[in-house]
Parts: sequence; structure tokens; C-alpha cells
Amino acid sequence: MEVLQKAFGRYETNCYILKNAYGDFIIDPGENSTSWVLENINNPLAILNTHGHFDHIWCNAELKENLNIPLLCPKEDSFMLKSDCFELGLSPKAPDIEVENNEVFYFNAKGLVDSSISDSIKVEYMFFPGHTPGCSMIKIGDFIFSGDFIFKRSIGRSDFPYSSDDLMQDSLRRFGEIPYDMVLYPGHGESTTIKAEQSNLRFFLK
Repeated sequence: MEVLQKAFGRYETNCYILKNAYGDFIIDPGENSTSWVLENINNPLAILNTHGHFDHIWCNAELKENLNIPLLCPKEDSFMLKSDCFELGLSPKAPDIEVENNEVFYFNAKGLVDSSISDSIKVEYMFFPGHTPGCSMIKIGDFIFSGDFIFKRSIGRSDFPYSSDDLMQDSLRRFGEIPYDMVLYPGHGESTTIKAEQSNLRFFLK
């Protein structure tokens, strides 16, 4: 698998394309990312949102119109996709699938398939609320997209509307219990690893 990454918009939000043997996943298409996405995909399978903040979902509607593929977002954050709740000029687009906590999906070259199909790739939503009610990391093969939950040497803010410091603290504790190490691709900034950020949790836990 191959990851393509480019930052877009006023907050330099990372948009990712994960290319695999079955096709391409689009993760968090932020402001003005549509042209770049369309130029770099071959067989798009789905648009995946780690959470519902505008800078991660801005081009959802435009890409849906162009590609007609499923749009997935955590259920608790779907209200941010359905309306321009922050009045920023966002084009609302309801998700096709409102992802339940820690829900798993399977895709092959034809798109979303049943879990009984052996020739497929697993997409796992890992629920870590706090930054937003549905904030999640997305694990696909050996890649984890951490959205605005975990950054290199930092964490997502929990003082925004709809954020929760209590939920963030619980999520950080659970993140610290992950027993394996993998590269993390965050919503902003450089990539890091699970183990590297577990070693930094002491600066953020209360």
C-alpha cells in the first residue's frame, strides 16, 4: 500500500489517499482538496472522515458528486456534515454510513462487501472521543490515520464546542494501552508512531 499526503486550507489539514490492491481510500478531504484527489485516484472506494470538523470534511459534497462512492463518518459527528453548523460556508453532505463505535468494514475492488468475503481489505474505526463526540482513528492494514486525536508530540484540543476534556482524558488513557506500534498519520503536521506518542502522554494526562 502507498500513502499520498497533502495539506490544504487555512489550517493546513492533511488529506490522504491510501492506495491498495483494491483501490483508493480518501481520508479527510479538506478545503480545496478536490482537484488533487481527482488527479491522484484510480479506483476510488470510499471517503473516510476521522471526525466532523469543517477542515476535514470541506470537500465531501464535491467529491461525492464527482465519484458517487460511500461517505463514512462517526455517527456522533454526523450532525456536522448534515448542516453548516459553524456557519462557515460549508456545503452539507450527510454521510452514507454513520459509523458506530469501533465498527469494522471490508472493501474489495467492487466497493463495500460483507465480512464473509475473504478477498478484501479491512477498515477499522477506532473510537477516541474528546476532540469531538465521535473523534476516531482509522486503521487500514499497517496504516493508522489519527485525525485530530493524536499529533506528533501533541494532542487534539478539547476546549472547542462539542469537545469534552473528560472524554479526551479517557481516550488518552486507552490510547496508552495499545500494545503494538504503528505509524500514525495525523490530521495536521508530520507522521509519528504509537509508541512515540505513548511516551508523551504524561504531559497531557491529568
